[in-house]
Amino acid sequence: MITAIVSPYSFKGSILKIEDTVRYASSQEAKVLVLCDNNFHATVKFIETCKKYHIKPIIAYPYNDKVFYAKNTDELYSLFNAYSNNSFQKLDLNYIDKDQVYFAYYLPGKRKVYETFSKFLGISPVEKGVLKKIYCNLDVSDYKITSFQTLPKAPSNFINLEKINNPAYKERLKYELEIIKAKNFLDYFYTVHKITNIAKKNNIKIGPGRGSAVGSLLSYMLGITKIDPLKYNLLFERFLNIGRKEPPDIDLDVEDEKRKKLIELLKKEFKYVYHISTFSNIGLKTLKKIAFETNVSYLELNDLLGLPIHKSIHAAGIIISTSPLKLPIKDNIIEWDMDSLQKIGYIKFDILGLKTLTILSELENVLGKPKLDSETFKFISKGYTNGIFQLESNIAKKIIRLIKPKSINELSIVISLNRPGPLKSNLDKKLASAKWKNQKGKLDILDETYGILIFQEQIMKIAKNYAEFSDEEADILRKAVSKKDKNIMKPLMEKFRNNLLKKFSENEVNELVEIILEFSEYAFNKSHAVAYSHISYYLSYFKKHYPKEFYTILLKYDTSKIEKIIFEIQSRGFKISSPNIENRKDENTFYIPLFLIKGINENLERKILKNSPYNSLEEFIQKNPNLNYSVIESLIKVGSFDYLSNNRRELLFKLKEIRNGINEKILELSNKLFGKKISEEIKEEKAWERCDMEYNTLGFCISKPFTDNELENQLAPLSIAFSRDQKLAINVKSIAGYASDGISTIKINIPDGIYTLIYDRELKIIPGYRKVTYSVNNLPPKNFLEKGNTNEYLYVKNNNLKIKGARPLFDDYKIMIEGERDVY
Repeated sequence: MITAIVSPYSFKGSILKIEDTVRYASSQEAKVLVLCDNNFHATVKFIETCKKYHIKPIIAYPYNDKVFYAKNTDELYSLFNAYSNNSFQKLDLNYIDKDQVYFAYYLPGKRKVYETFSKFLGISPVEKGVLKKIYCNLDVSDYKITSFQTLPKAPSNFINLEKINNPAYKERLKYELEIIKAKNFLDYFYTVHKITNIAKKNNIKIGPGRGSAVGSLLSYMLGITKIDPLKYNLLFERFLNIGRKEPPDIDLDVEDEKRKKLIELLKKEFKYVYHISTFSNIGLKTLKKIAFETNVSYLELNDLLGLPIHKSIHAAGIIISTSPLKLPIKDNIIEWDMDSLQKIGYIKFDILGLKTLTILSELENVLGKPKLDSETFKFISKGYTNGIFQLESNIAKKIIRLIKPKSINELSIVISLNRPGPLKSNLDKKLASAKWKNQKGKLDILDETYGILIFQEQIMKIAKNYAEFSDEEADILRKAVSKKDKNIMKPLMEKFRNNLLKKFSENEVNELVEIILEFSEYAFNKSHAVAYSHISYYLSYFKKHYPKEFYTILLKYDTSKIEKIIFEIQSRGFKISSPNIENRKDENTFYIPLFLIKGINENLERKILKNSPYNSLEEFIQKNPNLNYSVIESLIKVGSFDYLSNNRRELLFKLKEIRNGINEKILELSNKLFGKKISEEIKEEKAWERCDMEYNTLGFCISKPFTDNELENQLAPLSIAFSRDQKLAINVKSIAGYASDGISTIKINIPDGIYTLIYDRELKIIPGYRKVTYSVNNLPPKNFLEKGNTNEYLYVKNNNLKIKGARPLFDDYKIMIEGERDVY
């Protein structure tokens, strides 16, 4: 009998982790070990691990009653080919009869874990599957799997330096090309250039850039990225330097709606384009789920942690080649993960679908290209960032209001700070304080960030410019200090300190070293931040200058935060109105798009509007015969037919009659003949009932739960507090679980009445109308305040100054409510 292990990558219940299994085989003095899965997911990992333990690996594959195995590399490629093309009948390879193979699924003492895992997967466990004695008398050669990937050859005239007139750009490009050619990466750049050109020719939007590749001038001049690295002082060495061993990594963002189309176009261009496998492993959450479902303590199942449980497709990575690949491929997906492919020498191309680019592309197609202006930055600085890439979280809004970016560079600082690490160390507050004091750094390299270390490139520049580090050493230092790798850091920091002492005093050097050690862990890739800040700005520009178009297109692709979007529209002075079936126009009204109603897409919306006007519900149904009755019911509930009748209940009853085929004229005749009404008069719904209909249909309210003039909000608008995620006080009236300030409405579980609400992580609710004071220590600059309402006051503690009708445009203040002891 030949012993063969079945790995967890077969998804047959095996719990034989490759590292543990090969180590065990080594302890049993095994010289050869056979892997026999029903796929090839684990091939590279198995071969690499066996070599590490000086065991000869054999790759086998079970087919019907045979187990084929590869005696050498060429035969392994033949096995891959038979698997990829399902041509095992033609396969001329050595095999063993299946009944002469003992398949192992678990190590000694792990039967219960194996049975539990099999039960969870819905697989019947084998009777005998323990890996005890390992026997194999097969003779094979070492496998030497190599990459067969070929990329398009860059033509000799691909880059012409003579056409560049600017000396700084010419020098930089010459320097970059020397490194790229020395590392033999020119064909890679040419391939990415071809990908971006194919996208442009087919009207597929590619983002401005992603990651450290934005620091490359060659990428910019080839149109791969759209950010001039010299303009923003970006480092090529952060992306690529002569000491880097890995291939460069140029990731492309593409509009998500057209990613699939782009990949199909790439297949036509390059012929051999494949997706990459990726695997989800068992974590603690899944382990507890397995334990719960199988009624076993999760502490007994620790062996399952890290085991692969699910295969999927890599979200971005693809392999491109102009020649065939000798790989196991099924349904256009390579069986191996990226780690396995890179070990062999394959270069992946990351094409990531980004919904934001789909939105931006449509905005640009409709409205043209965005421009840089101060109005957009002022708008961003108030926290109007719902639907804005990288800036829509409540934390991002607070950073925005604190720093108030006035440029792309400052916006890139905000994006860099919007992460747990920098926030935990109060870097946002330190930077804001430095900005408003116009603080400069001890080193000019830190001037762009007001003396605070924010970017990884700053660490590299300090090391190069002041500590005489090479490009390679500076990059290694950056990696080491960010990962707190003491073994690598120690000699580098010694050199760093000693070389700095040649130029600065000991105190200054100590301070600088302390800054680098303290903040380098949180430092961010400037190239990436600058590129993404452009996307954030472009969206904000359209939002500021073309609000109706922006919100309509945004809601077409993203309804994840729809209620906040509606509040934001209201906060900008627009009236929210029900979905418009009559093509009505009003400059100050935002009509809820019809496509937000379940069952209506853009095509149906166009047809409904084309078929208008509608003088009755019956006419609407006649003109739109293919519309589902549930869709019409939703339109009634959200108020689209309010112009025909103030009674939505009556319209719903009429729809029911039409659906049931009841004729109104027959009803009238019956009433006259028999002297009684068959259908009772339908009472008009109350205002709060309309809110209920809308909320249950749309997820937000259009109406308010009471009639006009029943409440006068003398504090902040509810829409501002909720959309900007800002702690502000609001007057509301609550009826039947809905509260409104007279304009915006929220669903809330409080008794009917008038209240003062404070919008915070948890709503604070105080009965009645109250005056509110926002208390701060120091008088803030003008751009940190906005005009407030009648009962809003700003109190400046250090000046003992109280300002009526003022509201803060930042977040560091306390709220005092008239008649309340608590401070919020």
